[in-house]
Amino acid sequence: MTRLGFFVLFALFVLFSSAALAAPPDPPDPDSVTDPDATTSPAPSDPPPVVRQVGEVIATTTRGERNNLDTPGNITVLDREAIEKSGARDVPDLLRREAGVFVTQDSTNPEGYRLELRGFNNGSGNGSGTLVLVDGRRANEPDSMTTDWALVSIDNVERIEVARGPVNAAWGDAAEAGVINIVTRSGEGPLRFESRGRLASYDTYQGTIFAGGSAGPVTASLFLDGQHSDGYRERSDYRKHGGVFKLGFDLAELARLDVKAGYWSDKRERPGTLSAMQMDFLGRRAAEPGPDDNFNRVRTYNVDGTLQVFLAEDVTFKTTAWYRQRRSKGTLSNPTFVLDDDNETQVVGVNSQLEVRRPIFGHANQLVLGGDWSHDKASFDSVFDDRSPFDFDTITKTRADRTLYGFFLQDDLNLLENLILSGGVRYDRNSRSATNRVTGNDFNVHESAWSPRAALTWRPLEPLSVYGSWARGFRFPNLSEAFGFFGFAPELEPEKSTTYEVGAKLRTKHADANLAFYYMTVRNEMLFNTELSPPFGLEVNMDRVRHRGVEFSTTLRPVEWLEFYGSYTYDDVEITRDRLTMLEGNRVPLVPKHRGTAGARVFGPCNTEAGVNANIVGSRLFINDSANAFDQMDAFQVVDGHVAWRPQIGEHVRLGVEFNVYNMLDKQYEEVGGIRTLFDPVTFLPMGQKRFFPSPERNYEVRFLVEVRR
Repeated sequence: MTRLGFFVLFALFVLFSSAALAAPPDPPDPDSVTDPDATTSPAPSDPPPVVRQVGEVIATTTRGERNNLDTPGNITVLDREAIEKSGARDVPDLLRREAGVFVTQDSTNPEGYRLELRGFNNGSGNGSGTLVLVDGRRANEPDSMTTDWALVSIDNVERIEVARGPVNAAWGDAAEAGVINIVTRSGEGPLRFESRGRLASYDTYQGTIFAGGSAGPVTASLFLDGQHSDGYRERSDYRKHGGVFKLGFDLAELARLDVKAGYWSDKRERPGTLSAMQMDFLGRRAAEPGPDDNFNRVRTYNVDGTLQVFLAEDVTFKTTAWYRQRRSKGTLSNPTFVLDDDNETQVVGVNSQLEVRRPIFGHANQLVLGGDWSHDKASFDSVFDDRSPFDFDTITKTRADRTLYGFFLQDDLNLLENLILSGGVRYDRNSRSATNRVTGNDFNVHESAWSPRAALTWRPLEPLSVYGSWARGFRFPNLSEAFGFFGFAPELEPEKSTTYEVGAKLRTKHADANLAFYYMTVRNEMLFNTELSPPFGLEVNMDRVRHRGVEFSTTLRPVEWLEFYGSYTYDDVEITRDRLTMLEGNRVPLVPKHRGTAGARVFGPCNTEAGVNANIVGSRLFINDSANAFDQMDAFQVVDGHVAWRPQIGEHVRLGVEFNVYNMLDKQYEEVGGIRTLFDPVTFLPMGQKRFFPSPERNYEVRFLVEVRR
C-alpha cells in the first residue's frame, strides 16, 4: 500500500469511527450560557479551551454567517485562546501547522514569509492564489498579490478563518486557492490594558501594548508594536514599529460604525543565499559574499471604515471602505547583479453586501448579494545593473493602475433540516493600464471572469457533516506580472480553474476532524518558467496544470487536561500540457507532495501548560527548476516545544510567563533553495550551482504578559 493510501484509510477510520461512537452532545447548562460575543478571561477553574475548533460560526466562504458544519469546504477557525496557547512566534508560524497550508521563509526575519494553499507555486516569483483579508480589507499587495506578513502582528489578532479551495464566487480575484480571513482585536467589553514582551535568540526583543474598552455606545482600542532583531544570519537585521487605532459607535441599535487607522514602518536586511560549500566554509549564519548594503525599507499607512445597518431583525446591510499607501525602497545585490528599486502603491476600495435570512416556503434560507470595487495605482522605479558577462542593464520607470469591480450572489437553502443546498455566482471585470516612461510604450487591457459554485451539505449526525462541491475560480495577472522591470507582458491571460471537492467534518466533545479530497484543473496557470528567456526566466501561462490532493486534520481530547492534534497534506501538482516549452509531466517547483504536523498539549494545575509540535515537510524541487533537472531538496522535520504559566491574580489581573524552544533537535535544514543562473565573477562558481536560504538552528524565546481588567 502506498503512503497516500495508508494516510487516507487512517483518516477515514478516525473520522467516521469517532462520529459513530460519539455520544449526543450534552445539553448546555443554563447557568453557563453566556453571550458568545462577550470578551471574558477564563477563570482558573475553567476547562482548557479548545485549541483547534471546527463548528464555529464563520463568514468566509459565503460572506454571510453560518455554522461551520453547515458550510461546504475544509474550514478551520482559530480564536484568540488558540493563538495564545500555540507557542507560535507569528501568524505564518501558526498557520504552517494547518492542513493544506504551505509556508516557506527565504529570510530569517518576518519579511521572507510566503504562504499558499492547495499546491499553488510558492515563492517562485509569481503571484499568490490565496486571498488574505484583514478586517474585510484585502491585504494582498496590488503589485505582487502576495501578503507582507511582517505587517500582521500576532498579538493583535483576535480570530483567523482558513477556507481552503476556490472562494472566487464570494470574493473574486486571487481567491482561487482559498481565503485566510483575519480579524484584529477590538476594545469591546470592559476596560482592559495588556502589555506583552518577548526576549529571544539573536538579540531579538519585542514589546506590544493593547488597551481598549467600551463606554456606552462607544468602543475604542489602541495597539502598539515595536520589534528589534539581529536575525539568525549576518546582515539579516530587522526593525519595526507601528500601531493601530480602532473606534466603534453603536448608533441607536440601528447601525454600527467602525473606523480604523494604522501605520507601520520597518527596515529589513537581506542576507542572500549560500551554496553548500559556502555553508561548510563560512558557516550557516554567514551572509552571501559580496555587497553588504542589501536592505528594504517599508512604510505603510491605512484607513478603514465599516458601516453595518440593521434594516430588520433578519436583514443586514454592510459596507467596508479602505485606503492604503505603501512605499518600499531598497537594494538587492550579489556578485552578479545589483537591483535598486523604489516602488509605491496606493489602493482604495469598497465592499458592500446585503444579507437576508428569511425562510422560503417554510425552508430556512440565507441570501447574500453585493458588489466590490477597488482601484490600484503603482509606480515601479528600478535600476538593474548586471555584473555578469551578459552585461544586461535595465532602467525601469513604469506607472500602472488597475480598476477591478465585481458583483456576486450567494444563497444557502435548507432543502431538509439536515440537507443544505449552497450556490453562488460572481462576475468580475478587470482593467489594467501602464506607461513605460523610458520607452514611451503604453499598455491597456480589459478582462472579465465568471465564477459560479454549487455544493450540497448533509448532516447525517448532529456532530458530523458531509459535503460535495463544484466551483470555478480565476486569477487576473497582477501588476508586477504584467508590468515587470524586464518589460510588459501583454500576452499573459487570466488563469481559470475548475475544482471538485468532497469532504467531511466532525465536532464532538472529545474529537474534532476535517477530511477533504480535491481535484483542480487550472488553465493558463501563471508560472515563472526558467526554460524561457535565459538566464532569468519569464512569467508565462501554462496551458494546463493539475492540482489534486488530500487534507486531513484531527484533534483528540481523551481527558480534560490532555490534547493531541495532527494533520496530513498530500498535494500532487503536475503540468499536464505545455505547448511552448514541452514541460508536460513535470512537477511544479517547490511544492512538496507530503507534509504534516503532530503535537500534544498538557494542561496542568495552577494554570500551567506544556506542549510540543512537530512540522514535517517532504522533498521538493528548487524554486526555479521548471525542467525538473536537479535532485530535490531534502525533507526535514522541526520540533518545537513550550511551557507556560498564566496565573489569574484576583478578579482583575492576569499574568503570564512562557518559554519556547524552536528547532529543539537542532536540525540543519533549508526551506527554500534555487539554482544559480549566472556565472559568479567573485567566486568563479558556475551556472547551475544549488543555492540555499539556511533556516535557524535551535533558538529560544521568553514571553511575558501583564493584563489588567476593570
